[in-house]
Amino acid sequence: MEGSQANRTPKKSPKKRKRTSTTSDHFKSPTSTKRKKQKTGTTGRVPAGQSAVIFPPTTADSFGIVQERLWQDPFSLLIAVLFLNKTAGKSSMPVYREVIKKYPTPEALSKANWDELFGMVKRLGLQTQRTNKLIKLANHWVDKPPEVGVRYRTLHYPAQGDGKQWKPSHVEGDAEDCAGALEIGKLPGCGRYARDSWRIFCRDVLRGVASDYNGKDAVEGFEPEWKRVLPEDKELRAFLRWMWLKEGFVWDEMTGEKHAAGPDLLEKARLG
Repeated sequence: MEGSQANRTPKKSPKKRKRTSTTSDHFKSPTSTKRKKQKTGTTGRVPAGQSAVIFPPTTADSFGIVQERLWQDPFSLLIAVLFLNKTAGKSSMPVYREVIKKYPTPEALSKANWDELFGMVKRLGLQTQRTNKLIKLANHWVDKPPEVGVRYRTLHYPAQGDGKQWKPSHVEGDAEDCAGALEIGKLPGCGRYARDSWRIFCRDVLRGVASDYNGKDAVEGFEPEWKRVLPEDKELRAFLRWMWLKEGFVWDEMTGEKHAAGPDLLEKARLG
């Protein structure tokens, strides 16, 4: 096993990114049987770029991703997202639950024994990076948790060029438009996937503009933050496509444009 010092920096070697499809086959097949065959193929594996979550009926209470269960605990949500990054949920979520059970609070995780935590996450790979990121994230959260009215620069997020007008140390106040600055902008290990998850599930509640991520108790005419997010993660895209269908719209995951769904599609979505 590696030594016991925290925050070790492994040597990095350049890797080629695997290009994956950005589209999903949800609701494109005339029957659920055909859709299942398209999803699994002959290997039983979900094709790259396609959500592994079976599209539930739009009458269901939830879609089935972990963020829906953790939105009231933003720290745990970000820890879960860190585990899910580059690792399938069937492998990463059991380890996440083990870690959260042993270190249930930011304070507990910030004081975790490095070697012990390393051993818990080792089987997932990238264990040195994961261990360092988990402890760093917890320490930052303890020292300076996200707060309303304090947004840190997020260069090129959510779009290319966002935040270029500010210096790295710049801090913005509260605003609905979070282009270039976000409440979790300084948290280590929080890339696009974490930021998108934060915006969809946690930001409205932190800002005090709603009681949940879908506009509960908000003022009339309020638009939830999730409606302005264009995620790259396939599970988040599938979730938002489902959320928009619940409201009667077909949503374009690349542009954010939407149009009214036809009655046949709405009925198919209602039945699942």
